[in-house]
Amino acid sequence: MRRIAKPAASAALVVGLLMIASPASSEDEACGVVHQQRREPLDGQRFWPLAEHGGRAVLDKKTCLVASTDIWTEPVTLSEAMARCATLGQGGPYGEMGWQLPTMAELTSLDGESQGADLPSTKRSETRFWTITEWPGADNSYATVMFSGRTTIVTSAPASETAGVWCVQGLRATGLK
Repeated sequence: MRRIAKPAASAALVVGLLMIASPASSEDEACGVVHQQRREPLDGQRFWPLAEHGGRAVLDKKTCLVASTDIWTEPVTLSEAMARCATLGQGGPYGEMGWQLPTMAELTSLDGESQGADLPSTKRSETRFWTITEWPGADNSYATVMFSGRTTIVTSAPASETAGVWCVQGLRATGLK
């Protein structure tokens, strides 16, 4: 008969003490602890540059989404866009896996005042960006998002058309650095 080991009481005590010793605001708790040693406080700043990504990605404290600050405006097909995001962390500048095309909701949520981070959406253009959100009622069509002038435009595009690429990280930001 196989016995299942029970966790030691001391491990639970250590975890409990760590939680008490490192208080975080409710926004910080929602996204996990992002850092321990920074020059500026997280309070009042919605987008936070992530040091572990060389400052080339930001955490949106409102949605807990990690978004690349590098975008590709040259148009590619949906398949090429998916491949670009999927291979972003494989030996590339970030060194982490988990990058993907955003959903329509994720991409449109990045619109707005950057409050300190250098987000591409703050630089308005006529570039459409792919999302992985299928367009209702249109076979093989997907939502694209354009941050144009003072508004954000969502339209459909067949997967065979081309649009720009803006990758997000599918995993929630957690961990103590």
